Amino acid sequence: MAKIQKMDGKVELNCSAEKVFETLRANQPNVSQLCSDAVPGVTLHQGDWHCAGSTFKWDLNMGGKPTYVVERTDAIDVENMKITRSIIDGELLTHYKSLKTHFQPIPKGNGKSCVMTYSLEYEKIDENAPEPHEFYNFCHGVFKKLGHQLSTHN
Repeated sequence: MAKIQKMDGKVELNCSAEKVFETLRANQPNVSQLCSDAVPGVTLHQGDWHCAGSTFKWDLNMGGKPTYVVERTDAIDVENMKITRSIIDGELLTHYKSLKTHFQPIPKGNGKSCVMTYSLEYEKIDENAPEPHEFYNFCHGVFKKLGHQLSTHN
């Protein structure tokens, strides 16, 4: 029986935690505008952009090849700026029974920068399935680019 595993990461961003949170919570199309090389598109499938239970299709350019994921927003904690989503469709699920993402930008003292903490929680289909390092690194790169773009765009 496979077990749930977790990979945690963080990246410092030169923009406010509020800007990052609002972009990831309610303005997902802006991610594809600000990071078009990595995220060429995002479309709403069901629900609303900013509500738990909504689903989105993210077109991705991961590792130099196009792919996609369909994500469902499981929970949004506005007070703590925390979002939890589950990947429910896409090529990534060929190796995993489940794959969840957790994001939380944490403000730094000056209010103009933050630390984006994120984690992948996953269960492999079997012991031969790879660790999701490529997706983990992809997320890190997108957060870094998003932070840079948000710091240069008011």
